[in-house]
Parts: sequence; C-alpha cells; structure tokens
Amino acid sequence: MRVLVLAALTCALALAGCATTTYKPFESRSDGIVNGKGGVQTLQSGMEVWINGDPARRYKVIGFIDDERSGDAASMGRLFGDVVQKARAVGGHALIQLRSTSQVLGYQTTEAPASASGASNTGVATTTAVPLRKHKAQFIVIQYLDPSAEGLR
Repeated sequence: MRVLVLAALTCALALAGCATTTYKPFESRSDGIVNGKGGVQTLQSGMEVWINGDPARRYKVIGFIDDERSGDAASMGRLFGDVVQKARAVGGHALIQLRSTSQVLGYQTTEAPASASGASNTGVATTTAVPLRKHKAQFIVIQYLDPSAEGLR
C-alpha cells in the first residue's frame, strides 16, 4: 500500500508546474459580432476577465484559449497571467471565462524540523499537506468594437 501511495505522489509531483495555454482562432460564416448584455468582470493583469455573463457592449469573438495545468498554488497563481499574456499576443481586448474545473490529484507534504526547547532538546516537528491539482479552464478572446474601446490596454 505504501508503494502505491509513493507512486501516486511521484506522478503528481512530476506533473506539478506543467501548464499548457493554447489559442485557437474562431472561424464562422457569420462575423462573430455580439451585442453583450452585461455581467460580472474582474481585472486580471490589466485585462477584463468576464467571470459571469459578458460585457454590455459590442464585441467580436476572435478565438478561444484552453489552459490546462497541474501543480500547487504557485502554478494556479500564474493562470490568469498566462491566459492574459496569450490573449494580448493575438490582439484580444478582454476574456470571457466559459468554464473552470479542478481535481485534486494528491497531497504534497512538507516537514519542518523540530526546534530545540531549553536544555532537554525536545521540540515539535510540523507537517503541512498541500493539495496538488489538475485544473482546466477555457476562455473566449474578444475585441471591443465600440468607440470607447479606443486606447485599450
């Protein structure tokens, strides 16, 4: 049983920090222009990311970004920065998040050594377990079409 747990942890650690962020251009017979209705957005690395609904203005869909990453909180902390960087590289003004799923693969444990206490050299070692996750997300990359889009980031 211990060998199985160690093998699973080794696989999870091997995946830690792996991320792929890919862009796929949107192709359609129509022009891909949408009159948005409004929603909830957050600013990530200077770009609007619509996490519910869409912008209350005209925009054009130019493509999709798929992001898949495994790892700890540090890898997850780079998600929006990586996606925004890819969107800017293809001329995107904003993102609409379509989906986001996460699965716990296992836990990475770390131990802090015991500290000496007085003359008896007794102490308490601490162990921390951090979840390792596999995360998938998909975003629509858009360009604003109305005049207020002038001078976008």
